[in-house]
Amino acid sequence: MGTTPIVPKLNESSLSPPPSGDITTPLLFSKRLPSDETPYIYTKCLPPEGVPYTNIRGEPSMVTVHDLRGEERSISLVHDSIHIVQNIPITKTNFDDDEDIRKNYYPLVEQQIMANVPSAAKVHIFRHGIRHTRKFPVPYSPPSLIARQGLTSTAVIDRIRWHLEEEEAERLLQGRYRVIYFWQTLNGTVYTCPLAMASSATVKDEDIVTMVSHFKDFSEEFGAPIYRDHQKWYYLSGVRADEAIMLQIFDSYRSNPGSGVMGGHAAYVDFKDPRTPANAPDRWSIETFALVFGP
Repeated sequence: MGTTPIVPKLNESSLSPPPSGDITTPLLFSKRLPSDETPYIYTKCLPPEGVPYTNIRGEPSMVTVHDLRGEERSISLVHDSIHIVQNIPITKTNFDDDEDIRKNYYPLVEQQIMANVPSAAKVHIFRHGIRHTRKFPVPYSPPSLIARQGLTSTAVIDRIRWHLEEEEAERLLQGRYRVIYFWQTLNGTVYTCPLAMASSATVKDEDIVTMVSHFKDFSEEFGAPIYRDHQKWYYLSGVRADEAIMLQIFDSYRSNPGSGVMGGHAAYVDFKDPRTPANAPDRWSIETFALVFGP
């Protein structure tokens, strides 16, 4: 990924409170392509000569996004694939250094997942990324303004076999396996481009379009939602440095009768809140992806 930008401290006392409350605003969703065309994107690698880096295009839908502030416990991983983690210790991580992130931040994320994901017995973090709203000399990732979901079942199984030893991978594939997305702000309270997420209980399989992400050495499938009125979207206003948004973006139990898992795959997207003050700080955030096993 390269190094990450230096994170300045904010003087929040000079700012108005961050935008809060429910809002109806445009969210971007992937535009449907002809049935004979597969949506794709080249990620951190160049496409073949003459091939665009992506054919995915966004189109807006007006969505009412409900504020979870003060109602954080009204949603859950089992029903919605959403959980708000609070009172997280502030880590002494150098976010300019990928190795320091792995050494000092990954253990914190693993600890929080083990404490907040029911029946979690093993956590393996396989990826992280940092997003920001300002261009830097190196093109880091901006907020992701087109809604996405998690990896497909085939892609998750491939990931497990890629990251774990063969014997352990095959044993763990006999039980429950999940992918958890763990999101935190890096520079204090979020004012700009908050994260919206849809309850997995309201996202139907037919709402999801399969897409392909091409990396340097491999390709894998992921899902992206098409907006439908039956979906219910949320955000958490003014996310603080000691909070995290934890999404379950894949759960192998989602198709098991009687498991109680509703959907098991939250959808999510960053959005531009029109109420954001003109002097609002940029948003820097870190997102971490983990394979979670058990029971």
